[in-house]
Amino acid sequence: MADLSKEEKKFLMKEWKTQKENKYNLSKTNAEDLFQYLETQLDDNPCDDTLRYTKQWLKENLVPEKIESAIEEIEEMGGYCDCEVLSNCYEEYDIV
Repeated sequence: MADLSKEEKKFLMKEWKTQKENKYNLSKTNAEDLFQYLETQLDDNPCDDTLRYTKQWLKENLVPEKIESAIEEIEEMGGYCDCEVLSNCYEEYDIV
């Protein structure tokens, strides 16, 4: 395999990141917005061990047919309540 130019490497990295992002129900931007929303909500209210705020955000920001699969995705990442979504899903969505 020939050595790649800097531009080719950048292009391939960008393409790989786009593909990685596309495998999730939430885009990186949506995930960032969700996390910011959860941080704000949990600053004022303790976690009640549910996905109350996560589900609320999803209902307000996703098309209905994507909500259930987004919840399943979040739970697979270890987000079974709002505070766990914050603590366990950042790295999966590549938000660090």
